[in-house]
Amino acid sequence: MTATLDIPEQNADLVLDQSADDYWNHYQLTFALYSVSDRAIPSAFDGLKPGQRRLLYQMHDSRLLPGNKPQKSSKVCSAVTGNLHPHGGASMYGAAALMAAEFQRVKVIDGQGAFPRIQGDIPAADRYTEMRLSAPGAALTAELDDHAVPMVATFDGEWTEPTMLPAQWPVLLCNGAVGIAEGWATKVPAHNPREIMAACRALLKTPNMTDDRLVKLIPGPDWGCGATVVGTAGLRDYITTGRGAFTVRGTVTVDGKNCVITELPPGVASNTVQERIRALVESGEMSGVADMSDLTDRRNGLRIVVTAKRGHSADQIREQLLALTPLESTFAASLVALDENRVPRWWSVRELISAFLHLRDSVVLHRSEYRLEKVTARRHLVAGLMTIHLDIDAAVAVIRSSDTVDEARQGLQDRFAIDAVQADYVLALQLRRLTKLDVIELRAEAEKLDAEFAELTELVSNPDARRKVIDSELVETAKLFKGPEFDRRTVLDAEAVPVTSSADEDGPRERKVNAAWRLDDRGVFSDSHGELLTSGLGWAVWTDGRVKFTTGSGLPYKTRDIPVAPDITGLLRSGVLPAGYHLALVTRRGKILRIDPAAVNPQGAAGNGVAGVKLAGDGDEVVAALPVSCGNGEAILSVSEKGWKVTEVADIPVKGRGGAGVGFHPFVKGENTLVSAAISATGYVRGKRSVRAESRAKASIKGSGSDVTPAV
Repeated sequence: MTATLDIPEQNADLVLDQSADDYWNHYQLTFALYSVSDRAIPSAFDGLKPGQRRLLYQMHDSRLLPGNKPQKSSKVCSAVTGNLHPHGGASMYGAAALMAAEFQRVKVIDGQGAFPRIQGDIPAADRYTEMRLSAPGAALTAELDDHAVPMVATFDGEWTEPTMLPAQWPVLLCNGAVGIAEGWATKVPAHNPREIMAACRALLKTPNMTDDRLVKLIPGPDWGCGATVVGTAGLRDYITTGRGAFTVRGTVTVDGKNCVITELPPGVASNTVQERIRALVESGEMSGVADMSDLTDRRNGLRIVVTAKRGHSADQIREQLLALTPLESTFAASLVALDENRVPRWWSVRELISAFLHLRDSVVLHRSEYRLEKVTARRHLVAGLMTIHLDIDAAVAVIRSSDTVDEARQGLQDRFAIDAVQADYVLALQLRRLTKLDVIELRAEAEKLDAEFAELTELVSNPDARRKVIDSELVETAKLFKGPEFDRRTVLDAEAVPVTSSADEDGPRERKVNAAWRLDDRGVFSDSHGELLTSGLGWAVWTDGRVKFTTGSGLPYKTRDIPVAPDITGLLRSGVLPAGYHLALVTRRGKILRIDPAAVNPQGAAGNGVAGVKLAGDGDEVVAALPVSCGNGEAILSVSEKGWKVTEVADIPVKGRGGAGVGFHPFVKGENTLVSAAISATGYVRGKRSVRAESRAKASIKGSGSDVTPAV
């Protein structure tokens, strides 16, 4: 026997005739769309996620503005979740703490209390902290009272909220964003707000601006945590397409036997790095580490000190830190944001700026329309009142002779040809508005309203006029970022080469620096010939004047015989420069350039060197590359076809790379080229007599220099 369900006819339309699978699939799709459009992905226009937007709107409505008294974070967050965003209070406070963090590129919230200073910090409980809008944060909500953006009902219909904020600066590009939703993920790096504002103005003026110009205006990311972008790979693709991967390196300096970590890549927490270092030490992969101390405090910021053991080089430990820990990682940028229909898609940097400018145009248009409506209504009332003032006695007589208000209204309309709205305004006037002074003020107000009406009408009807207003407002907004805290923090090192590579961003990293690598004078990296790189800084010099310093970054593990550069044609000599030494380049025209390697960025195995010494012209070339110690006693022997000279190294000044050097070998009459140059730490002898080292200006000696040899 089969049971049947009797459903009253009047309730038949309440029954959903659908299979469980179809219902579940529909439910999952609905949730996925909600997760994408109302939680994790920011808007391309105001650059905010819904939770962030509602938080700032609630703070604006509560008048938590700069200069006003801040409010307890728990009270603010509970108001947001109760009125606007029916989700967990903990997640809302987390979003607020992130916008108030010290490492945020632009702090949107001015937090009072223990908010995060470095990545990975946990804020104090919301009952202990207070917050209010910062000056840049207030600039995101300032025009809400001008009806500049559309408002919609909240989830429960008891309040209204803006569909987007009338942001006066592009939040998404300045602060970046990270979010994961159903099938979509966004990862936008932060940028310098001054550069972004300049790009906004440039793109407003020239919408078809070239990519080269845009890349010049926005050369790369600029995070509040600092760090360094290594090389240029992926940067242009990111700027032009919105998708690109580039290497970001934290700041690790060597101080004696210590490696000091003061900056981390974006998204990397301090405790994550320390846990990784401890694991490497315990596994023996970093056996040269003696100790690690976390000296981070709220006054000085991040400071993690890793100490090398006796017999181990701190430079080697630094290379291992970059190779084996998240101190150097890949940032895979993906500019995903919601369009005007709240549908996610990929954007380029140019398109995100255009979306922001579209928002500003919409804001100027809507607030102008709202103000024009108010001005038009006021002009109408003032016009009626000025008509009445032309014969005020007649108006008073009409009112006094009327038995009712309706009769008085109709009488004024008939007598002065005004409408009912104007007549009601006249009837509501106070007697003091009938004075002669008020008439003068009324005429002045009418002239002011006429001028404003013309201006607003032009703004509403003319996009070019709105662009001028937008540009002037961008100039004013840019003044928010004049402080030193908005100076560029992230270094863009175009000549550096990544030390590490990884299969995926969070996966295990391959070791890329081998302490056994050597470099010989023929320009070959090997694991068996030449001097150890860990004992100094590798160098190479070409006859055309190029020079290269290298730490060996980018070398694979246990691979033999790799050239010091992709092109070693014309390589003169290479080797390893001990710590504290300089490199002297000698040209055939008798010039010498002494370079401090600390002033030149080292390159990896993929680098072909940089300009070292400027040559004199045809026939000139580098004839010698000499490691020079910073102490006294060394001397250089230079030999030409007809003469020779011994020059004191201490008389050779240190210059920057790219210069022509200084003369140190005055030629004998009838010649102008050097044959060779050499250096000796013990001086030179001729026969059994020592040769005195001279200054640079001293003339060379005629005769052959073949019998001049280093002193024993």
